[in-house]
Amino acid sequence: MSYIDTLPSDEESCYYAEHIEFHHDPALAPAATDDELAAVLPHCPNVVSAYLTGVPDLSDRTLIILAESAPNLAHLDVSGCADVTDLGLHALAAQSTSLVSVSINRLSGITDPALARLVRGLPHLEQLEMDSLPLVTSVAVRDVWIFGRGLKKWSMAGCLQVTDSAFPWVPERERLEREGEPAPTVMEDASGSATQRRRTWLESLPPLVLPAMHRLNELHVLDLSHCPKLTDSAMLGIVAHAPHIQHLNLAGCVELTDRAMHAISSLGIHLAAVDIGGLERVTDAGAFVLAASCPRLQFVDISFIPNLSDIVVLELAALPHLRRLAAAGLPRLTDHAAFFLAEHAFELERLHLTHCSQLTLDGVRAMLRRLERLEHLGLSGIPALRRRGVRRFSEPPPEGYNEGKQGAYRVFRAGNIRALGEFLEKEEWRRRESERLNILFTPRGDDSRTLY
Repeated sequence: MSYIDTLPSDEESCYYAEHIEFHHDPALAPAATDDELAAVLPHCPNVVSAYLTGVPDLSDRTLIILAESAPNLAHLDVSGCADVTDLGLHALAAQSTSLVSVSINRLSGITDPALARLVRGLPHLEQLEMDSLPLVTSVAVRDVWIFGRGLKKWSMAGCLQVTDSAFPWVPERERLEREGEPAPTVMEDASGSATQRRRTWLESLPPLVLPAMHRLNELHVLDLSHCPKLTDSAMLGIVAHAPHIQHLNLAGCVELTDRAMHAISSLGIHLAAVDIGGLERVTDAGAFVLAASCPRLQFVDISFIPNLSDIVVLELAALPHLRRLAAAGLPRLTDHAAFFLAEHAFELERLHLTHCSQLTLDGVRAMLRRLERLEHLGLSGIPALRRRGVRRFSEPPPEGYNEGKQGAYRVFRAGNIRALGEFLEKEEWRRRESERLNILFTPRGDDSRTLY
């Protein structure tokens, strides 16, 4: 039996309870407190999945009770429960050895020893979400590579202390690190003489050398977004020891360059989704190699990479299975890219070209004419879309959206996309008729075909 935002009320329902879930809604009071949950869990021996993000005061005590009372617990989510600490994770590692998926996102009290013990104690672990853990460093991540060989999904977005030393070492890294090695940092001591800064213990970790056959072959989803200390060296080890990644998120890893794109391209036909948004050091050369080497890409995000131009979008448009493309914030993107998308990317369902200021209505009209499967189109912040009559087809802006600072909000969905296309075609017909009859063309905001 499943219980969502409520607790079992009697002994029988407690015994048959298998799924307990509490949703987090900041606008509402929690459906249950830590004390109420702790009183019920000892009578629920058959719980298989517990999603407790909606119990904000969840404590280690209750987590220990759950681990001791439910030997078959397979799925657990305690993301955002700020009172959970290492003690709770130690109990899970010792008691809940059947766990298959664990989500411990945004727990500020979790440290390396607890995470390492958790991974070592869960032999069946397939999904691990450990986003935004401020105290976790490369030490614990190395244990995941060693003991988490059955992982299928691994997310560690926003782990700010994780560096390249967390990932497997491969011979190619030695040359790459030697070429990119910065000059030693020089500091002044109390006497004013220059001294070289000592390396921290994290910087002095030995390389993580794994056997060539030690691979995470089941790892299909990897999220490393917003880990700012990662460099190209880490990518070399990742693709060597996790060669079957299908979904890869590297958004916000600002130190990555074209060399990382070359490494990722070795994933080839396995890679289906990639997010490299915000990687300002990537150029056309790196993004082009990635698009050309991974023919089965379906979802691509290349937003806010100022060095990219039309040539990358041209290569992406030629992908036969491309369904979603985010290319927002590319100042060099022009109508040439829009025309090429219209001629080749017939499978596109979602397209984001927000803040691509050089796009015009000609390019938009060409895409709307040919991309019949398009269900979501984002064109906010494009000056041409301020044209009279376009706004009525757009979704309303979200609360707090400032058009003066963020540009005109233009997001079109489903039927409104078709309606916008018809409107632009009608206006193009009016313009041409006006030229043919030598009449001054005046834009209209309605659906009338009257010339004046």
